[in-house]
Amino acid sequence: MARTEYLQPGTLEDLKNLLPTLPTNTAVLAGGTDLMPQIRTRHPDYECILSLWNIPDLRVVEETTDGYLKIGAMVTHAAAADNHLIRRYFRGLYMACSHVGSQQVRNKGTLGGSLVNASPAGDIAPCIFLYHGQLEILSQDGSRRVDMDEFLFPDGKTCLQQGEILTAIYLPIDKELNSCFVKLGSRREVTIAQISLCAAWKNYSGKPEVLSAFVGAIDRRPCAFPNPGLLADLLTAEQAAQLLADQIRQIRLKRTRPPKLKLTEAEQLYKERAAKGVVYDVVELIGAAEL
Repeated sequence: MARTEYLQPGTLEDLKNLLPTLPTNTAVLAGGTDLMPQIRTRHPDYECILSLWNIPDLRVVEETTDGYLKIGAMVTHAAAADNHLIRRYFRGLYMACSHVGSQQVRNKGTLGGSLVNASPAGDIAPCIFLYHGQLEILSQDGSRRVDMDEFLFPDGKTCLQQGEILTAIYLPIDKELNSCFVKLGSRREVTIAQISLCAAWKNYSGKPEVLSAFVGAIDRRPCAFPNPGLLADLLTAEQAAQLLADQIRQIRLKRTRPPKLKLTEAEQLYKERAAKGVVYDVVELIGAAEL
């Protein structure tokens, strides 16, 4: 069995210089919460493991001069949940990071790793869609930024090519925007969301107007909620819940191949019934924020 090479650059420049030399069968190690269990159980024959752990620039959270919050790809869920800028401007992301898996997973797992892993049940991706986030990708030719919609394809795959690394997340700052995130998890797997919902709103004349909402864990990538305005009031919550249940049902019936998430038929039907719970949780959080 061939020996696996282990690389651990200390700067972004070192990382950039390594990219054109990496073999095709290279595993990128971020927090390791997905990669290490895979290595232990499947024993994949990687030629190289590239660790991003020692690059300080990938752990930075800062406001940029062009009005974005830059979040390094190696920022852990725990660090994001504890960051005052994320708490101030992106409450929904803070809530999502606070509820990822266990405390051990939050301490090691990274936001960039979650996005690259692209699990349909991931908690971070719906929030990045919600905030119209952009992702910074590094290659040997330099950095480029792509919209989240370009990064994560409808089939659940990412746009990353050989020799490309996700280095940062850029979220546009809007000081008037409020947001929240809720999820209903599995009792058997604390790290897997059965369904999640995040919403963003602004106050107009003392009343909330929900501008957008995204649903996670119902398809291969997060889905836009069809009528987010219904989430603004308890009077329309029942209608919103029915709309979400219908959305989940349509996705299930149109699916032509088995879902990426390995769910039983009962679990898939359960999501339609569970829609009411997450909708009412979001509506109540929106209402409580206006008190």
